[in-house]
Amino acid sequence: MSDEVTLRIGGRSRGARGGAVYAAVSPATGERFAVIARADESDVDAAVAAAAEAFEAHRQESAFTRADWCHRIAALVEERAATMARLLSLEHGKPVAQAEAEIRLAADGFRLAAEEAKRLGGETVPARDGAKLVLTTRKPRGVFAVMTPFNFPVNIPVEYLGPLLACGNAVVWRPAPSTAAVAGALYECIADADVPPGLVNLVTGPDLGPAQRLVSHPAVNGVGFTGSSKAGAEIARLAAGKAQVMELGGNGPIVVLPDADLDRAAPAIASAAFANSGQSCSAAGRIIAAASIAAELEERLVEEARHEVVGSPFDAGTTMGPVHTRGVADTMARHVADGLARGGRTAFGGGPLPDRPTDLYWRPTVLVGLEEDAAVMAEETFGPLAPVLRVAGDTEAVVATANRGRYGLSSAVFGRDLDRTLAVAGRLRAGQVTVNDTSNYWELHLPFGGAPGTDSGQGRLGGRHMAEAVTEIQSISVDLTPPWR
Repeated sequence: MSDEVTLRIGGRSRGARGGAVYAAVSPATGERFAVIARADESDVDAAVAAAAEAFEAHRQESAFTRADWCHRIAALVEERAATMARLLSLEHGKPVAQAEAEIRLAADGFRLAAEEAKRLGGETVPARDGAKLVLTTRKPRGVFAVMTPFNFPVNIPVEYLGPLLACGNAVVWRPAPSTAAVAGALYECIADADVPPGLVNLVTGPDLGPAQRLVSHPAVNGVGFTGSSKAGAEIARLAAGKAQVMELGGNGPIVVLPDADLDRAAPAIASAAFANSGQSCSAAGRIIAAASIAAELEERLVEEARHEVVGSPFDAGTTMGPVHTRGVADTMARHVADGLARGGRTAFGGGPLPDRPTDLYWRPTVLVGLEEDAAVMAEETFGPLAPVLRVAGDTEAVVATANRGRYGLSSAVFGRDLDRTLAVAGRLRAGQVTVNDTSNYWELHLPFGGAPGTDSGQGRLGGRHMAEAVTEIQSISVDLTPPWR
């Protein structure tokens, strides 16, 4: 494991132009384990210039050549999965087994991107003029700025980097500042796969100015961002006129109808609330339960929470590590305190565990007796919290409650009557809805993104949907006088 992470610009490793660095600190152990280059705006300019030059030099490479690059990257990611997983656990806090699963899924992401690029064809379009042959083809958009979050710091970047590279674009990637070390390890796989220098560039650092410079840079043609809704709104403003794929915040809802099978619902909801220490945009942000079954659901969620083992990510029995940042811990504390102040109670958990290397080891928490005006019902927690809101009345009341709020990313519905359950699913304002399973369910090729008119973003990640988003259609009309038919 390296104790220094440098910028990677045009295939070269170097420090930030101003020489600035910052420390990588483990949420699991509290130790400073690496020094990270702290890019400034001139570094961003250099990275964008390198990407633009590489794009022009390699824009005529065939889809099959680009697919070969991605397959070679995938092989290296898989080969290095165990080593990368320990770095990921140290830097992020998730258990090693979960970290390794994430990394192996990232290898699959490169393979999927490779195959989607080879299938990305055009069409012939009928024309009124019988002498014209009209063709469409898909072309890369150019240089993309990609900014990715800390919660899945290997897999989420691949959702962007794989399709962008496979479809002929060039990239300047700014990973989350707190997971830059594992980003450097992923970059090494790309570089060692003999991808032409400059097609992927890595700039690291926590400063806002370089990030703003990157997304607004006049030589950047598109922006990919996964992160908070607040940051996404500012990026969308700065990147006006550029292609944008924005996967932003989520906050449930998880709808539990009166006839739900709680043997299925409780473990699925608990998984959505506590997996990855709750740090998922598709987590069970607000659990909206019909009043007739809410008490039993709450009891079952408490039992599920008791089964979570919170501990060192390097212990084999651990199922949940620390939350990743002080900000997540502070939001957890604020949402719990606000719920209690409004008459709610903690049925389980409610604070961090004592006598741990850091105070980021939060208990899985079940919060009940909530009112709809509780902060947790309107804001994304992004931590291991399962908040339950009881709704009196019929299915209409439950659906109306579920559809209130700013977010529209991921949801789930639980019910035995499939006709009614599917009808409810179709009425939810969410980009994706799972029926009778965790809201965290997803596969790499499935479309993932926010519903229109919400604060959950625009565009879709996943498979051909992302391949289409990072390319554009060009129409070519060929005159074949006399008529060619």
